Amino acid sequence: MGIIRRNLIIVITGLLFIGVLIVPMSGGLAQTGDPTATPLAGTLVKPTKVPVTATAEVSLASARVNRSGIETLQNEGVLRVGTRFNVPPFAWLDEGGDLAGYEADIVRAIAEDIGVEVEFVQTTAETELRLLVAGEVDLLIGQQIHTKQAEEFVEFTHTYYYNQQRMVIREADQGTYSTVSSLANQRIGVVAGSRGEEAFNLWMAQTGTGMELVRYLSQDSALDALSAGDVNGVVGELDDLKRAGRLQMSLIPEPIRQDPYAIAIRRHDVNLRNLLNRSLQRLMAAGTIPTLGEQWFPNEEINYAAFIPRYRNLEDDQRTVDDFPPDMPIPDRSVLAKIRAGETLRVAGLDIAEGGLYYEGFLDPINRAIVEEMARRWGVGVTFLPDTYGQGVDLVANGEVDMAIGVRARWDGADRADYSVPYHYSGDRILTLEGSRFGSFNDFRMGSWIGYFQDAPQNKEYLESLDRSYSVYRFLNSEEAVEEIFETRDIDALFGDTIRLLAFMDRYDNIPWTLQPELLGPEPFQPLVIGVPRNDADFLTLVNWTLGEMFADGTLERLWSENYDTEQWLAYGIDVPHWIPDWPGIRDFLNERGYE
Repeated sequence: MGIIRRNLIIVITGLLFIGVLIVPMSGGLAQTGDPTATPLAGTLVKPTKVPVTATAEVSLASARVNRSGIETLQNEGVLRVGTRFNVPPFAWLDEGGDLAGYEADIVRAIAEDIGVEVEFVQTTAETELRLLVAGEVDLLIGQQIHTKQAEEFVEFTHTYYYNQQRMVIREADQGTYSTVSSLANQRIGVVAGSRGEEAFNLWMAQTGTGMELVRYLSQDSALDALSAGDVNGVVGELDDLKRAGRLQMSLIPEPIRQDPYAIAIRRHDVNLRNLLNRSLQRLMAAGTIPTLGEQWFPNEEINYAAFIPRYRNLEDDQRTVDDFPPDMPIPDRSVLAKIRAGETLRVAGLDIAEGGLYYEGFLDPINRAIVEEMARRWGVGVTFLPDTYGQGVDLVANGEVDMAIGVRARWDGADRADYSVPYHYSGDRILTLEGSRFGSFNDFRMGSWIGYFQDAPQNKEYLESLDRSYSVYRFLNSEEAVEEIFETRDIDALFGDTIRLLAFMDRYDNIPWTLQPELLGPEPFQPLVIGVPRNDADFLTLVNWTLGEMFADGTLERLWSENYDTEQWLAYGIDVPHWIPDWPGIRDFLNERGYE
């Protein structure tokens, strides 16, 4: 509180200064200077790295400290949070001089979850990164966009908000301009120095589409110019454009850029990242984040479950701040060095064995295809270790393999290996016979029987934990399940993991099964990830961004459809591929072979 109030005078002074700049232009256009030169259409200009200059990079590197934020939490009991004080509705000073906003509330909820106090420290776009890497704050909020360039100095938690840079046009022009590219060579308004201007310059460079940029001092001035016909479109942040509420204007559906917001921490601070991610998952499971989202963004439909995965055994992980190590361990050699040297990568997680359990190898085709495609893009060979299903984290942690595919993300493995973004989600469902009287889980009442496999006792615990009148039956194996459900009709349904049920249906495809779309169980969205060596930040970045590019360019969708009946899966409520973030700069990163 004290720090916030001490900085209040600075903020007010800054606002008065801005007012001096804007007042003389009230009622007129706030255009500054001449429009920027229009790039020649069809040319492709390599984008400029935005966040820091070469001189700043050297300065930041010299200021870097190798100290985990866990150390501050343990020694002082304080979460030191750097944030801008002027980015509503995410973080800003209210009338009483207190920090308010969606992100401020999330951080307070995290602090309450882990049992520490919060100290908000004012930053600016120019000072925030230096304060973080120098150890004066331990994390940053306030519209921190997860970009590849930023990952040179920081790491990010799970995303908790997704903004977009969008183009708005006049409703009367909808028939003329249906895509962003259709505005080629037109005049486009942007707020000078804004993220919209930055994003649109990069978009033009990447697409080779030229337009005249007219710069304004405020969004209102830019929208006034659009209304008056002085420009044909305006680029800005989606939530800001929505709040402007301008009539007779329309958004072009295609985004200029996706802007995922997350907490930024110092690079390699793996322990603090895990602690924060665990809190975000807990807050998601408790409904806190959706509730805050509804409070601050009441008119938006936000799928928070797509941003924040839930690792298994979340509720069992009861570690306190003191249980997290305060070190910042860095591998002796990054897997990225092996890639640069052209060495063959060793990969675990596939079954590739005769006589194994039928479902353990069910995802082998897609898992192999994903790894082989990644390796192709990296220009290296791959060796798959057979019969390593379910052993990936152990093998990665022991240094026996470089990565593991098909890993079920669990908190009791998060301190031994790092997890990529999820490339698929599983969950528990009900399998019945086609045409049965059970259209949903609620249809199972007294006299109904639901079976489960004996090697999945957690399914029995879940079924019996519910206040229902159905009966529960244990199947010893798949043959007994077929006999009891299909042949004798003594059992009405089979409850289990979706992947296992899909494999079961594939094995007995002569039987008319119906997989219920409703996800059940205490952990309905169970992420499948790629496991990589702990705190190998360079390689984790490469894996994540390669997965992101494969999603963005349609490769993942093609690989899934080549190996499975994804149209039928969609009827079951199973989306493949699942959404992977389109981080700013993702195409440039791999197109320029940024990992070499």
